[in-house]
Amino acid sequence: MTTRRDAVKLFGAGLFGAAAFNASSAQATSRRGSTQRDPWAPFDAYLEKAREDWYVPGLAVAIVRDGMVVYSKGFGVANVETGVRVTADTLFNVGSTSKAVTAAGIAMLVDQKKLDWDAPVRTYLPAFQLGHGSDYASTSLRDMMSHRTGLGRHDLLWYNNNDLSLEALLARVPHLETFAPLRAKYQYNNLMVMLAGHALETASGMSWEAFTKSRIFQPLGMIRSCLTTMEMEHDGNFANGHRLRADKSQYSIPLRPEDRIGPAGAVNSSANEYAKWVALQLGRGSLGDVRLFSVAQSNTMWEPAISAGGVPASPELTRGFYGLGWRLDTYRGIQRVAHGGNLNGFAARVTLLPEKNIGIIALTNLGATPLPGHVTLDMVDMLLGLPRANWSARNLVRRDASSNAKGAETGPPRVSNTVPSRQLDAYSGHFYHRGYGDLFVTTTSGGLRASYNDMPMKLPHWHYDVFNAAPERGEDSDLADIKFAFLSDVSGQISAVSAKMDDSTEPVSFLRA
Repeated sequence: MTTRRDAVKLFGAGLFGAAAFNASSAQATSRRGSTQRDPWAPFDAYLEKAREDWYVPGLAVAIVRDGMVVYSKGFGVANVETGVRVTADTLFNVGSTSKAVTAAGIAMLVDQKKLDWDAPVRTYLPAFQLGHGSDYASTSLRDMMSHRTGLGRHDLLWYNNNDLSLEALLARVPHLETFAPLRAKYQYNNLMVMLAGHALETASGMSWEAFTKSRIFQPLGMIRSCLTTMEMEHDGNFANGHRLRADKSQYSIPLRPEDRIGPAGAVNSSANEYAKWVALQLGRGSLGDVRLFSVAQSNTMWEPAISAGGVPASPELTRGFYGLGWRLDTYRGIQRVAHGGNLNGFAARVTLLPEKNIGIIALTNLGATPLPGHVTLDMVDMLLGLPRANWSARNLVRRDASSNAKGAETGPPRVSNTVPSRQLDAYSGHFYHRGYGDLFVTTTSGGLRASYNDMPMKLPHWHYDVFNAAPERGEDSDLADIKFAFLSDVSGQISAVSAKMDDSTEPVSFLRA
């Protein structure tokens, strides 16, 4: 039987030597148990069990040490409808781990003195403006990439919005609510990273997509990594995102082209190819003969810019901070530079332990699953010979306890025995908000329906003139239970719809167009 100590010894010795980034070498070694003891067998068994325990269709993992891939493997299926198996070469959307790619692109231009982290972003985007004007005029790329601009999250603005260019987003942002003064509080924000990517475009004279491919992917040999769902499908070896039904059965959802999120979450890659990106990070901007950014810029991206949350519940972790495209903390006294990703039925985690020269990638095709984070920390314990914290197992206990507990009602209580104040036809129409865009409400034989960014939903009556959103597609669950309150003008006509589109700010009013 292979022990964890055996695996750690071999890992520490650099198991595959010159076979760096050779997927077949790593996967073949993990299959050699029939002819010799396999030091990675405990990892294989653990990862497969964790995947099943968390109802995840597919999982791909890669471990990098000292610039080499020492383990890479796929588990489960890429699509529950087809049963195609996941390998370490299967493409997944890596979600918000893309932000570090954008940060690196900006760092490269800072090295070339084409951008400056601390100059007002208006230097590069003259039209940039936040809702409260001059108080936010000094907003910089550092502010945008560390989520400290004070702008609310406002993610529904870009969900499924295939017509939203970065130029159009620039025009919408002034009409979105801020929730805090500049640099006062942390608020994770995809929109600001998207616009930071737009500043990269103006400084480089290239689209973010062209820059990322030609200046980052190609030098690293990431030839299959891509930035659109169309390219992903064309490749052929890709995973579909999935969601869970109430009975925990999995269903595949179509690849949704969220290409407009670009700099904040559009990267698609495999465990094997993303390992090259991780090796570049551990190499502080250098991989082999390739240097993309300076050590000074690596330091800048890993410097804490703002506190990113309270005291963690787990004693192994310290309070977290956010740098530039990376989250920063320590795990059992070891520096950790990491980021998660979650988009359209995919979830990912990239973790760097710079002091150990170790990087771990975990990619899954189930939206919002915590599995990538849990298996990463459990693998760290196994790799370093630490006492097992059993992250996956202990959080399964919490998950099951939570699912058995009665959920508390949130928001204002529903008032029973009320009816709408007028016929349903009166609520129909086209409504518009300068930040959020168009909302369409129609009347059908089954009641009110609405569409926002081409996401269809039913609007069953809640109480009085308030209707509750019920998305018609599982992939549009972010709209679920939003309350749409219809407002009338002095003539008694429905003139606006108020809805809380963002948790951190007040409801917005869509005016009748």
